[in-house]
Amino acid sequence: MKKLFLLVLVYSAIVSLSFGAIRRVGFFGVPVAGTDYSTFALAYTAAASGDTILVFPGIPAISQVFTKKIIVIGPGSLLDPNSTPKGNANLQAYAGSVGISSLTFNAGSEGSVVMGLEGGIINIGATSNIMIRRNKNIQVYLASVNAVTASSNIQIIENYRLELRSYYANGSSITGLTISNNFIYYFSTASFNTYNGNISNNIWAYDATANGENGGASTLSSQGEINLGGGAFLVQNNILVSYTSVNGANNYHNFSFLNGTNSVYNYNLALQAGSGVPQVWGVGIGNIITPIANAAAIFDGFPIIGAFSADARYKLKAGSPALTVGAGGTPIGMFAGNTPYKLGMVPNIPSIYQLSSPQGNNPPGNTIQINVSTRGNN
Repeated sequence: MKKLFLLVLVYSAIVSLSFGAIRRVGFFGVPVAGTDYSTFALAYTAAASGDTILVFPGIPAISQVFTKKIIVIGPGSLLDPNSTPKGNANLQAYAGSVGISSLTFNAGSEGSVVMGLEGGIINIGATSNIMIRRNKNIQVYLASVNAVTASSNIQIIENYRLELRSYYANGSSITGLTISNNFIYYFSTASFNTYNGNISNNIWAYDATANGENGGASTLSSQGEINLGGGAFLVQNNILVSYTSVNGANNYHNFSFLNGTNSVYNYNLALQAGSGVPQVWGVGIGNIITPIANAAAIFDGFPIIGAFSADARYKLKAGSPALTVGAGGTPIGMFAGNTPYKLGMVPNIPSIYQLSSPQGNNPPGNTIQINVSTRGNN
């Protein structure tokens, strides 16, 4: 009963935001004709360009080729404080997630948004104005078909454990590529393609502490090389963290940028392990290299995660030097800038994060009073 009540209220709140027609997949209340669908494919087929599809936990991983503008909204991820890596408590009343198998955005999908989902592959074809926001464990392929494609204004923001790749090196191009406020796991783009845009306020990290219990080793790692593929980027306000295991036996390579001679590097911070190749920045100003031991003074959850979640761990500590090393004395990292990362990747729609009843579990009569706590997520 509480779950049904929760989802009815979420639906009502989203309708008030006027995202076109609202369609639902996996809603476990009484189905409404023209609103509820048993699969994502059926909801997509019924949707008109500009419609919103809400997806609820429990449905199969989504696989879809988009040729019309659709806004896809899931519940977010890292919502269970008992998960590994550790999630966040009290962000949503329901802590489930919705997975991705494969999403492809082709011509006609301009203006589409995908947010609040988890896992899988997202392919960028010949399209523009695509936003990939607040998702977890996703692989974004910037050149996804064996044909030359031209894309523009692709925003990849506020994602957790993001991988950026290219299937093909075929002369494809993306102009206006924004990669900001993400926790990045892997970044390797094809050298024969053309990219330009901004890579700002991200965090790269390799952390193998506590046998991965901090969200390290198997879940928050990266190869050391960041391949910019010859792209012309402004690489600014990022933090690179090269950590080691607790006993110091595994001292991983520090991060390095490859094929970045067309890019400019400003106000980035590298926290480096005791060995490995020192960070070398390209053309730019205000870049800093400091020993990894200083991470304890920079982040909330270092060297041990403690009570923090896997993403809250990278919030800047009070008094952190990273609060003032950006351009004009501003903060850097994924919680700073114009689109700061949001814990749990909760979509920017009203959400209900707590339900309670003062009547307890056995109310008199046939009704139950439920108290609802809501918040707005920007």
